[in-house]
Amino acid sequence: MKREDLKALELEDDVVDKIMKLHGQDIEDHKSKLEAAEKQTDDLQGRLDEANKTIEGFKDLDVDSIKKAADDWKAKAEQAEKDAKTQIEQLKFDHALEGALSGAKAKNPKAVKALLDMEALKYNEGKIIGLEDQLKAIQEKEDYLFESDEPTPKIVDKTSGKGAKLDEFTASLMKGAELLNEK
Repeated sequence: MKREDLKALELEDDVVDKIMKLHGQDIEDHKSKLEAAEKQTDDLQGRLDEANKTIEGFKDLDVDSIKKAADDWKAKAEQAEKDAKTQIEQLKFDHALEGALSGAKAKNPKAVKALLDMEALKYNEGKIIGLEDQLKAIQEKEDYLFESDEPTPKIVDKTSGKGAKLDEFTASLMKGAELLNEK
């Protein structure tokens, strides 16, 4: 709408000014709405372009190889967990065996272990099943590998013979053998 068109209708200037002012406000409102719509359209176009790029990137992916890789990693994780459990059980077994050998008073646990049939031994809740029978057999055959319950005999060093009362015959024999020193 133009000012000349309103004047052609024979409207007064102040009415034409008011109409033009209202018309200008409508145009400004429509402009701001148009700018917002264009901004939103640009944003949506950018998102669409980005989504299309992502989709194109997915087309290049080999889903089967990704699934296979995921399965491989899962298998590796399960194997690592199984290995860790086995190592823990082995450590528990070794600790229990060391304790049992100490309890049996083994002088050299490594030497006793070498004589054990490890395949016949089973670990169960802190105890080793089958160990007692094997230890009894080893103690009977190789008793020197274990400390004895009998006290160690005391070895006495030779004495000077002084202070001991000897009969005359024993004293003369010792003197003749130079075992008895007279001082």
